[in-house]
Amino acid sequence: MKAVASLLSRIARTVERYAMFQAGQRIGVAVSGGADSVCLLHAMRELAPRWNLQLHVLHLDHGLRGEDSRGDAAFVKNLAEQAGLPVTIRAVDVAASPDNLEQAAREARLAFFRETIASGTVDRVALGHTRNDQAETVLFRFLRGAGTAGLASIRPVTGDGIVRPLLEVDRTEVEGYLRQRGMAWREDATNASLEFARNRIRHQLLPQLAREWNPAITLTLAHTADWAL
Repeated sequence: MKAVASLLSRIARTVERYAMFQAGQRIGVAVSGGADSVCLLHAMRELAPRWNLQLHVLHLDHGLRGEDSRGDAAFVKNLAEQAGLPVTIRAVDVAASPDNLEQAAREARLAFFRETIASGTVDRVALGHTRNDQAETVLFRFLRGAGTAGLASIRPVTGDGIVRPLLEVDRTEVEGYLRQRGMAWREDATNASLEFARNRIRHQLLPQLAREWNPAITLTLAHTADWAL
């Protein structure tokens, strides 16, 4: 279990490095049901006493995957109930948006989190973005011609109360953490679809860059975001 303790220690250092929380705050934990967010929830439960945090689980059902989406919501509700935590689940019809589905889903999530903060239910919302998400976003924005500000990509803390405690953790570490602790998570089949640009970066471009150019490409891109802050 040394790896588990090490991961929790590193998450705690990230939280303290960026002053993500203040003692006694109410923290919304965004849980989709996927590995990253399930890891975030369990890590936050372990670390909450350190800062006397009160946790509240948040889940948004985008309504894009029918029964699978409803299954995700039920899974998250069960996780929260098992942990004895309050949970808020909201359903939206992202498919009705005229925008790109990825963008529409992202905006719907952020609107949900911001409204939950504005209502006073929570003080901040923690999201489960990892170092891999950061690397993918940096590369995506670079390919789109972003300048220095754009390459800062996923920020550890935002002015509207969003924080990302897992931003210095790799996705492989997340899954290793969950397996060591015997924790289940949900797989979203759309994450494997090459229809979406981010998935092509994740499954094709980054692996090729790692094989042929730089085995540490994920860390290099993540550091680029740090330099651009």
